[in-house]
Amino acid sequence: MTKKTTLNKLIGNTWLENLPLKAKTELLEVAKIKTYQANQLVHSKNSEAYGLYAVISGEVRISATTSSGEEIVFTRITAGQWFGEVALLDGGVRTHDGFTTVESELAILPKESVLIICKKYPEIYSALVSLLCDHCRQAFSAIDDFLLFTPEQRIAKLLLKRFKLSNQKRVNISQYELGALIGISRQSTNKILKSWETKGFIKRYYRSLEVIKAYQLNEIIEC
Repeated sequence: MTKKTTLNKLIGNTWLENLPLKAKTELLEVAKIKTYQANQLVHSKNSEAYGLYAVISGEVRISATTSSGEEIVFTRITAGQWFGEVALLDGGVRTHDGFTTVESELAILPKESVLIICKKYPEIYSALVSLLCDHCRQAFSAIDDFLLFTPEQRIAKLLLKRFKLSNQKRVNISQYELGALIGISRQSTNKILKSWETKGFIKRYYRSLEVIKAYQLNEIIEC
């Protein structure tokens, strides 16, 4: 597959689609494509920003590590999504760690190249701000979920979201990471999932879950 064909997968992304064709073309022309192994570091917290990233295939988890060495996962970036715009816009350092969860292919827009192209096409700045706002809205939504929904409802929402995105019954996520993403312990997560498995809503596997009765999870959310 050629670089152009690969990058065409990213053109439909919201922040890019409304840019002038020349601006869009120049941005994608400077993109570098890199393959990462599973659990490979993409960027570390407080490191200098190299550029803007997009997931072509695979997945990247954004996380932080506690003083005791525990990894707290904040979000997962899936195929077609971009990340890393904060440090690009403010010139600061990375706010979190980024690791691949599986073997992944990423497109990287080098910071210096993006800034040069932005001088030619100032509307790119507005597009990047829109990308940042989209990520802020996702963060606020996660806060709302934490404050307004029960742990059961939060797990059901997350599982159904991953279920719909993957178009497969099996959701690749560990119980530990599932609990970390919604803010509860692994023990509490295990208790909820065990109950759902007994009722036939899901089936548990090593580092994955199969959604068997999605409508039952929807009912939990709507309670």
